[in-house]
Amino acid sequence: MLERKFMVKGVCAVAAVFTLSQAGLVAAQPGKGGFLETPNNASARALMNANALRNFIPPRGAFTFPAPYNTEAVRLTNASDCAGNDCVNYAGYSYWRNMNNHVGMESMLIFLGLDQTRGGKGPTLFELNKASGELKDLGPLFPSNNRLSWATGEGWYFSATMPTTLYVNDGPRISRFDVITEELRTVVDISNQFGSGVLLTQMHTSDNDRVHSATVRNSANYRVMGCMAYEEDSKRYHFYPITQDFDECQVDRSGEWLVIKANLDGRDGEDNLIVNLRTGNERLLRDKDGAAGHSDMGHGYMIAADNWAPDANTWKVWDFNEQTLKGKRVYYNKDWNVFAPAHVSHTNAQRGVAPERQYACGSSVNRGNGIHANEIVCFNMDGSSTSVVVAPLMTNLDTSGGGDEYARYAKGNLDITGQYFLWTTNMGGSRLDAFVVRVPDHLLTGVTDLTNDSGTYSRPTVPAVTPPVVTPPEAVSSNPSAGAVHWQVTKNITASGSRITKTAGCNGCPDAGSISEEHSGGGDAHMDFTVRSSWAMLLAGFTRTQAIPAAADIVLGLRLQSGVAEVRERGIYRADIRYRDGDRFSITIKAGRVSYARNGSVFYSAAYSSSTRLFAGTSLYNLDAAIENVTLVVD
Repeated sequence: MLERKFMVKGVCAVAAVFTLSQAGLVAAQPGKGGFLETPNNASARALMNANALRNFIPPRGAFTFPAPYNTEAVRLTNASDCAGNDCVNYAGYSYWRNMNNHVGMESMLIFLGLDQTRGGKGPTLFELNKASGELKDLGPLFPSNNRLSWATGEGWYFSATMPTTLYVNDGPRISRFDVITEELRTVVDISNQFGSGVLLTQMHTSDNDRVHSATVRNSANYRVMGCMAYEEDSKRYHFYPITQDFDECQVDRSGEWLVIKANLDGRDGEDNLIVNLRTGNERLLRDKDGAAGHSDMGHGYMIAADNWAPDANTWKVWDFNEQTLKGKRVYYNKDWNVFAPAHVSHTNAQRGVAPERQYACGSSVNRGNGIHANEIVCFNMDGSSTSVVVAPLMTNLDTSGGGDEYARYAKGNLDITGQYFLWTTNMGGSRLDAFVVRVPDHLLTGVTDLTNDSGTYSRPTVPAVTPPVVTPPEAVSSNPSAGAVHWQVTKNITASGSRITKTAGCNGCPDAGSISEEHSGGGDAHMDFTVRSSWAMLLAGFTRTQAIPAAADIVLGLRLQSGVAEVRERGIYRADIRYRDGDRFSITIKAGRVSYARNGSVFYSAAYSSSTRLFAGTSLYNLDAAIENVTLVVD
């Protein structure tokens, strides 16, 4: 097994390195190339054959698509990854992320399935430096004697918030796999509810990593038993024993809604049962009324193809919060002879941002040519039907590369920022390979800001990489006796001396914690504490609320669990560092910046200004989670 180290703080991976001859996918600038079309001016481009593709596609690395596309891309794989064979498995589907959450990082992680039976190494990890374009093969995710090394990787996906966490299905279990530490942890094992003889497929997870869904099957004959959803915080199961004409089910990215796809009324085609998991309320969206077949989820909505619409290739957005379900058209074209785009990815969906301010991307492969028939396109979701044509798909359904015809269909997916699109193609030849293209999304959005004060993305983008501004260690207090905190609110905790410990409530739920009496006046402030349960989950930091804070209520804080401390600002991941029991952490707001330190050494710093008062707050999830010597110094 190759040693794997992710380049977060300038530590390079120890692995085979493929140096790119061009600058690569530059993170600090908008994507180049692309062009806008509307249904009234869209046209079909001539297809390129295998010989034409070989003229500009390198054996591996960065290149630019020729006019009229002019977009930047990277070829990730070639025959050397497969011992000369055709071993690259197709990208699983448009709603499963092959790329990690790399916001604020120099590199992104990418996983691909390289079939061992065809010369590959099994599911394999790559690292792509966004600034330099350097590509590294970090090796297989599992050793060859591990059963998961034989998995295709279909149905696996990166977490929306945890940069090194990959969700994998393992028989009856949904598991989290850390691609760097190689730790495999079970999220839920449905054999505890259903007994032996069951397995899970078609998994999905909400973007806050707390709610999961999957298809339940009989492990002996693979027959569908129904759809399950699991709320991790409350340990609550939902099960819908739908077996007739069942397709799949999928939790939305908020974790509140579940969409079950099946022919539920026995008429026309596939219907949707839309369930509010919080209230249990159910609604039926029939196929002829626009029920989703191919679809992807947002936060409280879905984007789905409507095969009953009067216009060709219509895609609509369905808002689950509307009293009457009525889809809003966001894409169509004027070519009934092709299915384009066939698969749409909205894995860049942003919490707290209206769908009208967002976009999705889709891909298609057709034997015949037509409008967007064999291209990657992205389109606004505001009803304007404006599209950006990104790149040619480069797939020929009549050549052998990629296995059966379904495997050759492009089912590419976006990263969480919406600036990178990954897909697999046979380039008209005898093997399937993986590519990433930079999406020129500024042509759709017209903005380049990263975030607003609410902590949500006003337009998802990859920030320029700048080294953290390190506050001198002497400026970070590590004196546990100065400014001891007095708690005005406590719940399900026991205070013993300077230590607070969760002693009641649900094990794994955010139902315990504390709020300080002291608070800042909106200026400089400093909080520090010692962690005393390195395995348990807890959050600590500054909050504006005077109730026990949820993760999103911690304005500036740290999430600690299993030896990893993550900087979380309103629930959004910023950086992380390893820790041990007894380590002391501090959060300092000073002179327009916030700095996070472990044992006096700053590991993350960023600009921050606020005139709002801030309290020290804790939220303890696991029983026996504990911190001690909490101090707070305010202006």
